Amino acid sequence: MKKLKKITVLLLALILVSAMTSCAKKQEKQHIHKIGVVVYDLKDEQVQAFREYLEGYIAANFSDVDFLYSSEVTTEEEEMEFLNSAIAEGVEGVLAFNSFDLEKEVSLCAENGVYFIRPSSTTAPEDFDKVADNPYFLGYFGPGSEMEYQAGYDMGSYFAKEQISDSYFLLSGGAGTNVMHEQRAEGMLDALQEAYGVQFEQSSAELASASEPVSVEAGNLKVTVFPGYIGVPDVGEKAVAEFEKDPAGVVMSTIPVQAIADSLGDASLGTVDCYTETNGELFKNGNLKYLCGKYESIIGPAFAAMYNAVTGYSEDFREDEKAFAIQQGFWTSTNYQDFQKKYELSSGITLNAYSYEDLLDVCKAHNPEANLNDLKELAGAWDFDSAAQRRK
Repeated sequence: MKKLKKITVLLLALILVSAMTSCAKKQEKQHIHKIGVVVYDLKDEQVQAFREYLEGYIAANFSDVDFLYSSEVTTEEEEMEFLNSAIAEGVEGVLAFNSFDLEKEVSLCAENGVYFIRPSSTTAPEDFDKVADNPYFLGYFGPGSEMEYQAGYDMGSYFAKEQISDSYFLLSGGAGTNVMHEQRAEGMLDALQEAYGVQFEQSSAELASASEPVSVEAGNLKVTVFPGYIGVPDVGEKAVAEFEKDPAGVVMSTIPVQAIADSLGDASLGTVDCYTETNGELFKNGNLKYLCGKYESIIGPAFAAMYNAVTGYSEDFREDEKAFAIQQGFWTSTNYQDFQKKYELSSGITLNAYSYEDLLDVCKAHNPEANLNDLKELAGAWDFDSAAQRRK
């Protein structure tokens, strides 16, 4: 009897070991889809927010994906260098938050069988048309030129209506090379001139794309436009020095302003940025008056589109055999209470605007019925009310 028990125990142990070995082999065989991510500054809070969502939430739920991040990419040469390096590392797709020569970038990726997508960005129509037929260019998600312009226009209108000051300092970011920043700056300038009933000698488009600081006046309105990425230390220092020559009462920025916020005195701040902890602190201490922001999980549908491609379903998510252009916009807050309500939904792990379950529904590897219209519908429900309704 004892011998029989020993044999039984031994057999059970062998079965367990066999099962564990089989499971381990299956895990070893699981293919990992490596995806490259191009960013302009790893220290930027918006970049960090998106990274937290991709690495801290997406990768934790999609066990078959891994992300390879670039370092600081601020030139075409740096982007091409990263793309070549990422291709050598075996990436199957690239999420490009930065782009300098879209046609060149997509061509390089296509030659190496790598998919390319622009998540949460604005792509000029003429650039989009050059690559829309390339099967390795999936498309882009983002505000588009009209919504970028409107974001700047609404901010300019808000501050003009509040009558905080007649003197403005406008941080135009990469205007001249970055269409998103240019459109935002142009909208701000148009709104101010319209509100004050004046017109500058130079057009808003010229001022928005200026490569050097420029100050203009008309009637009671005075605006100084400062171009450049203020997150870069020497550029930030130059911006502060320019501001201190004649401190403005309002600072409006087309890019995150945190890098120099402490050096802008009592100026009221407005920024196109992201729902981040630092912006919450700026609202709380009274400096930040207006935030037009993206949120970290807004890139969820872009990931889903890339996941469909790398799992073999890219053709199922094309529009008349061309890349898609799907519009997503911004949330806006003008006080801390509203900011906090939206921030909680934007950054939660267990409760966020685009959850794992939302994305599974539009990933064909998990839902065979998923299609482009489903992806469009999910991405199009980017506004706060729609996100809050999904979480109910």
